[in-house]
Amino acid sequence: MPPDMYDQLLQTPRAQLVELALAGLNRQGGMVARVIDSVWRQVDGVVDATGAKRIYLTGCGDSYFAALSARYAFEQLTGVPTIALESMEFAQYALLPHDSLTIAISSGGEVSMTLQAGEHARQSGVDVIGVTGQDESRMAQEFPCLITDPGLIDGDQVDQVALMLGNFSFSLAALYIAAIHIGRSRGHLDDQTAREAKVGIKAAPTAIKRAMDRSADVHEYLEKVSDEADFYFLGAGPSYGVALFYQAKFFEQAQRPVYGVELEEFAHEQFFLLRPNGNTQLWFIAPAGRSRERVREIMGGCREMGAHVIAVTTLDSEQIQEEANLTFALEAASEMFSALISVVPGELLGIHAFARWGSGALSTSERRRQMAVSRRLTRKED
Repeated sequence: MPPDMYDQLLQTPRAQLVELALAGLNRQGGMVARVIDSVWRQVDGVVDATGAKRIYLTGCGDSYFAALSARYAFEQLTGVPTIALESMEFAQYALLPHDSLTIAISSGGEVSMTLQAGEHARQSGVDVIGVTGQDESRMAQEFPCLITDPGLIDGDQVDQVALMLGNFSFSLAALYIAAIHIGRSRGHLDDQTAREAKVGIKAAPTAIKRAMDRSADVHEYLEKVSDEADFYFLGAGPSYGVALFYQAKFFEQAQRPVYGVELEEFAHEQFFLLRPNGNTQLWFIAPAGRSRERVREIMGGCREMGAHVIAVTTLDSEQIQEEANLTFALEAASEMFSALISVVPGELLGIHAFARWGSGALSTSERRRQMAVSRRLTRKED
């Protein structure tokens, strides 16, 4: 984003900014398609992990959420144990095996700590590659990088907002491609499985566009929610990173009570904290996958406690839809690639929360810092 673009957004009236954001999201599918095409052309010359016995994914904010969502795909596609860590935590990691690969992800503003994480890995004798949005970024100057710039030239204001909103999806798409490439180069994926994985990635932009239409009721839903409502976003496996993304976007835009919790942690430790007044809003990120039956069980208990249950799931999930008060049913995707699709309702929720409760630009570094503090406090209270 041009340096003065953010300052312009700070001066934009709220209603106009919401319109820009919604228009930008409508362009996100096309941008993801361009990122996918671009990264496929780059990956051969950047990513080499044929001998890696462990993979680390590290980043801050949206980049960390993308790492969490991509971790499952890396383990499935590469056969290599994969760990996702926030950059600050990674930079303090004492022992890194020499036969490892670190992928440092920095899509936008908060690059210094991720650079420190990459430098820590390099000093430990570990191979490092980056994922970054700009080929002139500090990350690209320090490490071989996959560039996630969709290649827009002098884009209009809507394009610029779309770039700002697309960091999670752009980074995630690049990580998926890196995982497929590593799995193929290591011989973990046969030709047919690799082709199927590529087809799954190529189909994502169209599914993203359709998810926008299927998520249009987010606006109507939020208008009916009480000002006193608490929001929980729950997910397991790849969907946990998506749940944290929902939490971050909602908090950044609305500054409201909001919690992102791993599904089993919620079931065992926080379930009985629900307030039986109908004001607790529980969002379950439940694409096709291993945790779906568990999601259905927990949803039923939450409704009995008086919570309002929302499911982000797929069209074929009849049992999940029966348990929910409200469902956003999206196109089915494999579990490992589902995060690219299931993130869409959360993006819309953040924008409409901003329209109702927000009082600034759609994203600020100060709000990101507040979000980090909020997450640390939540962990201590838990």
